[in-house]
Amino acid sequence: MQAINPKYTKKIQRLYKLDRQYSDLVDAHQRVWDTEDEDSNYGYRLRGRQEAAESKLFDRMDAIAEELPKRECLNFDVQYKQIHGYTSTAVVYHV
Repeated sequence: MQAINPKYTKKIQRLYKLDRQYSDLVDAHQRVWDTEDEDSNYGYRLRGRQEAAESKLFDRMDAIAEELPKRECLNFDVQYKQIHGYTSTAVVYHV
């Protein structure tokens, strides 16, 4: 991932890494529900922990995206879509 302005390259690369971690985390959490009962007490507590972990990671991504100019966010999203075939979760509110 390359930034338009080189001074944002490190933030763009960090944003990409966090977005991939977020995607992997959400996928891992979804796989858990293939075997767990969501309506049990354990399932309820597990869902709360999962949502907290996802929220924490999303907030970190959002903070980085907030610091970037809109054109850098748009550029990030275009590059991300070329690589993965879908838009990024990281900049969804900033494009």
